[in-house]
Amino acid sequence: MKKAKQILKEMFIGLLVWLLLVLIILVIIARHKFAAAAGVLSGGAAASGLLLHMFHNLDIALDLDVRHAQRHMQLATLKRLFFMAAVVAVSMVFYKYIHPAGVVLGLFGIKISAYLQPFVHKMAGRIQRW
Repeated sequence: MKKAKQILKEMFIGLLVWLLLVLIILVIIARHKFAAAAGVLSGGAAASGLLLHMFHNLDIALDLDVRHAQRHMQLATLKRLFFMAAVVAVSMVFYKYIHPAGVVLGLFGIKISAYLQPFVHKMAGRIQRW
């Protein structure tokens, strides 16, 4: 579980890098800068909650037998998908305050952080050796 916590920390770092990059770009090019920034921050907050939810449910599933663990993870995935759809739906209703494109790009940070995790891990190893 120690390795999973380390991976979670590295994924959070990757998520933060992605969110800062998207936030800077959207604030520069968007007409409604406040709504774009609020969208990215809302999507990022939801993404970080989803990462914690994945970590928590993985910890639970490791203690279950195969059949129950598979069922537990499927239900947890459905909960996360429902939550992502709800966040996007709320942003579409309140688009003047929370831009949906920012929310979607913030939520997309989950995927990007998974791709950035090996790079972050390698950089963290170099920093520790330095």
